[in-house]
Amino acid sequence: MEVRTRVTVTSSESNIDAVLFDWGGVITVPPGPIVEKLYRQIDVDQDQLRLRRKAYRDDDPDSQFARLERGELSLEAYLTWSRQDLPGAETIWDPESAHFLFRHLTVVPEVVERIYQLKERGFLLGLLTNNIAEAWPTVNDGLPIDDLFDVVINSAFVGMRKPEHRIYVHALEKLGVRAEHAVFLDDNRVNLEAARACGLNVVEVKQPVAALEKLEAVIKELAR
Repeated sequence: MEVRTRVTVTSSESNIDAVLFDWGGVITVPPGPIVEKLYRQIDVDQDQLRLRRKAYRDDDPDSQFARLERGELSLEAYLTWSRQDLPGAETIWDPESAHFLFRHLTVVPEVVERIYQLKERGFLLGLLTNNIAEAWPTVNDGLPIDDLFDVVINSAFVGMRKPEHRIYVHALEKLGVRAEHAVFLDDNRVNLEAARACGLNVVEVKQPVAALEKLEAVIKELAR
């Protein structure tokens, strides 16, 4: 499906040179409702799940999940820990399971089309995702990554993750742009706050298609 843009500012007409996209919830459908559905199907203990979520912080660099996303902890070790901590919850991270989350995160065609349009308009494009190595084949199967992006950064392959300051610096260095000349789209407010602290322009994504117009507004606002 073609997405019709309200503005067609090119990179040469804007102070924005590069656009960085998160994957889950930005290029794909929002993961939250799908996670809840999968946990209900698995019959995960809801009281224990609430306790785990209350204890978890996205910006905790020492959590088991953070270590998994940085590639410091093997998936097997994470699944073992999760199975002991909250039986059943590990299933959505297991590629061998029918409940493997990444298979249920379908790509939003309108977003992919807009990325192609941005490329045609001269913008540098990057993918900046917290991910796990074992999920990468599934991500690649659903998205023509090499065709879309100039720079691809997967936390599991670079040993750092959002919201760590260093991963934003790394992304900007790979793109070859200054922070004020880039805009970053993510559905996680903690990640966005960290990106903003690095000087990037940011777009909070609640619904992927609606966020495209927010992106265009930023590009237009910063037109030369």
